[in-house]
Amino acid sequence: MKKTNSRKFAAAFAMAAACSFAWAGPISTVAWNGHDGAVSFTFDDGYNQLDKISSYLNSNSDVKVTFFITGAMGAGGGDMSGYVNMAKNGHEIGNHSKSHKNMTEGVDLTSETSGWKSSLLSKGAPEVYTFATPYCASNNNVANAISKDHIANRNCAGAKYYGWSTEPAWMDISSNCYTQGGSSTSNAKNNMASAKNQKSWTVQLNHGVGVTDTYGIAVNDMTAIMDEAKKQGLWIAPFGVVAAYYRAHFAIDKAEASNTSDGFKVTWTSPHSAMPKSVPLRVNIKNISGRTVSQKGKVIQPNSDGTYTIEFMALELNVTGEPPEVKPFKGAIEIPGTVEGENYDTYAYEHANSGSDTTGYRTDDAGIVKAGAGYAVGYTTTGDYFEYTLNVKTAGKYKVSVNGATGNNSDGTVTVSVGSQKVDVAVAAKGDWNTYSEVEGDEMELAAGKQTLRLTINNDNLNVDWIKFTSATAEPNPGTDGIQKAVQLDVSAKNRKLFDLNGNLIKSGNVPAGVYIMRDGQGKSIRIRK
Repeated sequence: MKKTNSRKFAAAFAMAAACSFAWAGPISTVAWNGHDGAVSFTFDDGYNQLDKISSYLNSNSDVKVTFFITGAMGAGGGDMSGYVNMAKNGHEIGNHSKSHKNMTEGVDLTSETSGWKSSLLSKGAPEVYTFATPYCASNNNVANAISKDHIANRNCAGAKYYGWSTEPAWMDISSNCYTQGGSSTSNAKNNMASAKNQKSWTVQLNHGVGVTDTYGIAVNDMTAIMDEAKKQGLWIAPFGVVAAYYRAHFAIDKAEASNTSDGFKVTWTSPHSAMPKSVPLRVNIKNISGRTVSQKGKVIQPNSDGTYTIEFMALELNVTGEPPEVKPFKGAIEIPGTVEGENYDTYAYEHANSGSDTTGYRTDDAGIVKAGAGYAVGYTTTGDYFEYTLNVKTAGKYKVSVNGATGNNSDGTVTVSVGSQKVDVAVAAKGDWNTYSEVEGDEMELAAGKQTLRLTINNDNLNVDWIKFTSATAEPNPGTDGIQKAVQLDVSAKNRKLFDLNGNLIKSGNVPAGVYIMRDGQGKSIRIRK
């Protein structure tokens, strides 16, 4: 769930009648449709496929694939009805050229690309918006011809992994080409694991299924690879579906919002004229707590995890209604004292990850997790923040410490800030997210009275249980309880001897810091600390 600081937004909203304003990035697309990564299985040429894998595909609705069809062989030169029926059930028909010739060797590029796309549509393909070059042969002229009517082109330069935050060369998306025998099946399975580990998109290229030619694949091997993709938790979607989702993300995540009379509006442009008619996007939207989200007059309800599934091709989104009031969750937190991480102010946080343990501790459960007998904030992402209302009883300097945990390989940090005062504190890596440890940071000087603390997450996957403020102001001596805080002793006086805690006599008057025993000539002992 992702919500933003309504304190800041409410102030800006109040200016709406006087002026218009805009800010960047109110919408952020959920990577790979909420999965750990993505894989696209593609099948070339249009024959020796459906009779072998249609049963598996029909029984596994979460597996959708692409069939690249050429006019030179298979269904493209005859009956395409089987492939058309698959496309009507969520699979994809892609363009594999009219003649299946090397497109760098003097062919009519318009006929091979746009011309064959029109033919596929006339044969019943619902949409055609991706291409696969025969023999993976391409150059700038070929790429330019393809890009006029297709949003992405697949080649076969080997397995590659496309990360969410880096825009690829859309006319040169690589794939792992399966060849008969050897280690191809195990390599393909390894591709699935790598895609998950790298949180990326990978593409697989196959030809015939259940045949023994060079580029064929056994039925059991093909289904085993797909099962491995499911096991790894990947989004298994057609080449064009992933490409469209991926391209849309780079457009909509940069879109700006402008003020309206009762909220704000976000608009964006399509990245390509050949984008499919519908591109559903799963997104997080800022500044929407307690408000209504709509597109073209249709109200969009949130998903169970707080995300929204919107239509990218609507090219706009409206948010209406007043933002809710920000207030302390359980009253202002007294300082000196401990700030429990889970008690952030209502509607005063930014939490990008939609996951949480759904503890039920509070209704706006922004990644709250169990922490021993209590709770902590978790499922965090770099840039997340949580705000808390403090009531500082006495102005002065305070030591800041944080009780946190992370299963990352290395320590992370969080920033504790109050006004202009900031302290960075480490979150120690102890091997898991359930082993918490307190780490002390620097001191912070606080004024007396009500103030707002912001806890900012500086690394992914950090849990924070609490933040503690301890007075660092020097205490009077003697203290108000009458206890002497420091004692001056004459260690050189006659008959007085100094011993360490093991009973060894200290003969030198210049001793290091530590705890010692002082004995006088009357048999009395005093424990002292230097």
